[in-house]
Amino acid sequence: MRILIVDDHQLIRTALKDLFNRLYTTAECVEALSGKDALAKVAEMDFDVAIVDLFMPGETAFVFLRKLCKQQPKLPVVVLSATDSQQHMQQCMDLGASAFINKGEAIEKVADAVEKVLSGGTFLSNKLKRIKQPDMSDSEHLPDLGLDTILTTLTDRQLDILRLIGQGKSNKVIALEKQLSGNTVKVHVSAILRALDLKNRTQIGLLAQKFGLLNDNQSA
Repeated sequence: MRILIVDDHQLIRTALKDLFNRLYTTAECVEALSGKDALAKVAEMDFDVAIVDLFMPGETAFVFLRKLCKQQPKLPVVVLSATDSQQHMQQCMDLGASAFINKGEAIEKVADAVEKVLSGGTFLSNKLKRIKQPDMSDSEHLPDLGLDTILTTLTDRQLDILRLIGQGKSNKVIALEKQLSGNTVKVHVSAILRALDLKNRTQIGLLAQKFGLLNDNQSA
């Protein structure tokens, strides 16, 4: 069985390789550090399943996934991501992914997902199944802002936090990733809400998605 592992973090790639080498004696794991690299590899060889990260440096969110599913419509794709956004999960499934797993789940869940998709089924993270779907009516009340206004109104740190909220990350996860206190993150979130005249975190996330401010290179 040949497995494509697409993730920019070596720790994740190594952990997945170790998992599949333990489970399948015939497993051949091929690594890719970016979407561009992955698309080149699927054009050169056949794979039984692909495990891909959703947000990677230099990649526009969802564009790589759309290209992969379009280029290889019969390839089962398992999305493994840190986001806990129901919207992101649904968008991945709509684009053609067969499974979506939150990185907060036990790594054995990836093996469960692979077994399920190889048999023609789908698999969703238990963590995401328990999350309440956000109120999409908030999208109808977003202020009429342009991208230039957002980029000039917010500080670099606030733009960074807006990006991470758009990826579905909680204040706790943002604080850990950016080595900030939870209170500092809350202060920045409150400042974003005031500066852009938004009501809540859901609107921050929707605004980030609307303007494609989900990756480092897009908010720079």
